[in-house]
Amino acid sequence: MQVIEIEELGLFVELENSTINIVGTEHFGLEFQTEILAGIWFQTLLDLVETLPEFTL
Repeated sequence: MQVIEIEELGLFVELENSTINIVGTEHFGLEFQTEILAGIWFQTLLDLVETLPEFTL
């Protein structure tokens, strides 16, 4: 399992098999057709989160 924590938003995003769980004030899961697709989406989200400081004020 991999987890991204966005502390400023009080948000956790976790990859577990082919499901991405998003936990904040609400909780929901995105179930993908395969683990590979879920992993690609999760990695893309991680890349975007890491660049936030470069593009935000």
